[in-house]
Amino acid sequence: MMEKFKEALSFAASICSTSEQCAADVLRKTDKFGLSIEEKDMLVQKLKQDGFLDEKRYVRAYVNDRFKFSKWGKMKITYMLKQKGIDARIVENALEMIDQDDYTGTLLDLLKQKRKSIISSGITDLKAKLYRFALSRGFEPTVTVKCLKKMKLCEDEGNSAEY
Repeated sequence: MMEKFKEALSFAASICSTSEQCAADVLRKTDKFGLSIEEKDMLVQKLKQDGFLDEKRYVRAYVNDRFKFSKWGKMKITYMLKQKGIDARIVENALEMIDQDDYTGTLLDLLKQKRKSIISSGITDLKAKLYRFALSRGFEPTVTVKCLKKMKLCEDEGNSAEY
């Protein structure tokens, strides 16, 4: 019985040492060892105690990677971390690391890029498609509207040929 636990601990420690993991991911990846609930709790506690698992560190890395590389908005990042059972306060603190100008600039770049591939029947249709696209990437409605205004899609509807 203890042999399974040691194997699972060794396996979990090795995956935690190669990349940041959260407790939910580690437990999912160690399912194949058939540990009891008590052993799973012991496994997580041991990994935390030895510094292999750190939720704050994991969330900071996750937020950074998903924003910079996947170009996700704060709503999608929050949702995905909530699915992993991460404390909301830790998520909020990590999201505050994102520079607001970078955040808005990233969405603006995504919208400009997406606009090139959209076939629309008019300005209203174009705005709706871009708005839905931004929401699907997890960007907040207020930030999306601000970016659409910068693209001249919300204010001067007749002057939208610039972008």
